[in-house]
Amino acid sequence: MSQVVNKRPLNPDDISKIVCYGNLEVSPDGNYLTYVRQSIKDDEYVTNIHLVELDTGRDIQLTNSGKDRSPKWSPDGQKIAFVSDRMSHSQIWIIDIHGGEAICAKTKEKVESEPVWSPDGRRIFFLSQTFAKPDDWIPYPGCPDGDKDRALEQVKRRLSPDEPHKTPPEKKPNDIKVITRLLYRRDGIGYYGDTRTHIFYMDLKENINPDEELETFRVTQGDFDYGLPCISPCGSYLVTSALCREDADYHTKSDLWLVDLEEKQSYLLYESEGPAYQPKWSFDGEYIGFLGHNNARGVSTKTDLYLLPVSPFIHSLKEGAAPQPLREGDAINVTKGTDLEAGAFISSDVTFGYGSSLCWDGSVLYFSAVDCGTPYVYRVDPALAQVEETTEPEVVSGSSEKAMSAFHIKQGVLALRWSNPVQPENLYVTWLTEDKEKRLTFDNDEFMSQIQVGKYDKFQYSAGDGQQIDGWVIYPAQDGQKDSPMVTLIHGGPHGVYGSAFMFKAQMFAGRGYYVSYFNPRGSISYGQEFSACIDGDWGNKDYSDIMDGVNTVVANHPIDKRNMFVHGWSYGGYMTTWIVTQTNAFKAACAGAPVSNLYTDYGCTDIIWADEHEYGGKPWENRDLYLDRSPVSHVANVETPILLLHGENDYRCRITHSEEFYQSLRRLGKTAVFVRYPNEYHGFKRPLHRIDLNNRILAWFEHYRNQV
Repeated sequence: MSQVVNKRPLNPDDISKIVCYGNLEVSPDGNYLTYVRQSIKDDEYVTNIHLVELDTGRDIQLTNSGKDRSPKWSPDGQKIAFVSDRMSHSQIWIIDIHGGEAICAKTKEKVESEPVWSPDGRRIFFLSQTFAKPDDWIPYPGCPDGDKDRALEQVKRRLSPDEPHKTPPEKKPNDIKVITRLLYRRDGIGYYGDTRTHIFYMDLKENINPDEELETFRVTQGDFDYGLPCISPCGSYLVTSALCREDADYHTKSDLWLVDLEEKQSYLLYESEGPAYQPKWSFDGEYIGFLGHNNARGVSTKTDLYLLPVSPFIHSLKEGAAPQPLREGDAINVTKGTDLEAGAFISSDVTFGYGSSLCWDGSVLYFSAVDCGTPYVYRVDPALAQVEETTEPEVVSGSSEKAMSAFHIKQGVLALRWSNPVQPENLYVTWLTEDKEKRLTFDNDEFMSQIQVGKYDKFQYSAGDGQQIDGWVIYPAQDGQKDSPMVTLIHGGPHGVYGSAFMFKAQMFAGRGYYVSYFNPRGSISYGQEFSACIDGDWGNKDYSDIMDGVNTVVANHPIDKRNMFVHGWSYGGYMTTWIVTQTNAFKAACAGAPVSNLYTDYGCTDIIWADEHEYGGKPWENRDLYLDRSPVSHVANVETPILLLHGENDYRCRITHSEEFYQSLRRLGKTAVFVRYPNEYHGFKRPLHRIDLNNRILAWFEHYRNQV
């Protein structure tokens, strides 16, 4: 007789019990898969590298430091390079797949990217911070004597992780920040200081001595930042993304640069009108696939997949010519004329890493894209793609019933990570030539078998002007409930997108008898250029009405208790939550996470001012009235809904001042508001304790008001 399991709702601290998987990569021969398994223990993330024998499904744990990530196969498939924080700073380690201990390829630089193998397996490239100013550099004209020494000392401490431990306790370091750049900080990173991200490589010895520091070589030059490189099949060149100009901070674009590794010379390969990034070289060296757009609609421009014929450019170099950089007309835009958001994924709110969204397998390029809220893997063969761009990319994998959030392919073996609204992310493998699929991970099955989850539906509804909008509803986990409360969730962005992914918050509420609704209002990606960009300069109009029309649709079709409706969003979803409570009293309580409440002051505080300038409708001093009119804080006197505000104190994307302004204005008016600050957290929370606390507070807040008459 089978044992009856007494199921229960998801609790906030259950987030620490869910195992996540990421950094998946199929071996060159297609026989194995490496991935990172992430768990949580004692308020710390534990990440180790696993190896799966795909034929049998046998899973082997390769590392056990709990601090390992980004495994990358050597070209011969015999070794794996990975990054680990098990020492004082991140380093590359190498392990033989047939056994033995991992060996550290020790460098003086802190490794700040995944490792990139050369095709012959003799070199590994990586990104690291370095001081790249010219010899005559000074912090700024008119700076006091000794300020350059202060700056160089700060650079030394930043680049030498052990340096703070060598400083006598009585001598505190000078931590003054001198700002001269337009863009001087980044959420999740902090202040840039006077360092830049450059490309380095190390030559691997046959027998690496882990106690000896390997000599490293810097490939790139100049006071610029470079992206992760891709090495040409011949090993003579690399391609990277960068904007190598003094006024780089004033442009929302990046170009592709070619570096001749033998001549140590850089060439502008592709001059883009917008961002060009994630370049991937084809195995025959003829093409470079990359993601980007032409800035036609500013930061709201749809991302496309391009194929760039590169061999004529290289041939000219070999002939001694200095070719002109290629431009958009020289590239094949594979996704032009489609609604596909190339390179996008839809992931769960409990996940680990993303990885590349482009991957060559033989002569075919595979890429991810989202179409109307559903992520797919597509493929395109450059031999079939005409310059007229008439070839449609072919769907390889995907379904509206699930959300794919990572993939990798070799030898026709496609590894995928996906979830659905009732199941957390797992890894799967599909053999494309055999149309066979196998599930590879099972860690969460026993735990989830104890949890009450609500079923779900995806549906469409008509907005007030007839626009069709996608929505989802999660049902209460207990059958037969009537007059149930409802939580509406709002995604970030605004150019984010919901799909059929597992959402911890949604199931946490469904297990307690709530309906959960969420929608892709105008502004969401994957529904075409106009759908995404039509809210630029018009926040709080169509997007607001789309959400409220969705709420009304769910209420009309399900037994919702209209007296017990709640709303929560993060980032742009936080903006929309604060906007909603100034426009309607439909919700009994609200929770806004990391909101923007004042568009006018946000322009001077955020790390993405170009996004603000475009999406808010111009510069604030040129369009002050619109900025203020669409700011929730301008309408704060209308608020009657109790609201909980949650914010990370180190958030550089949506500064904590937004919650401060909204909270203080509400309290001055005698309104009900609570403000919770999380120390050392950026826009996306990292610390497990804080993620648990956050969910606990949202749940307790809504439950309190749900039970009020």
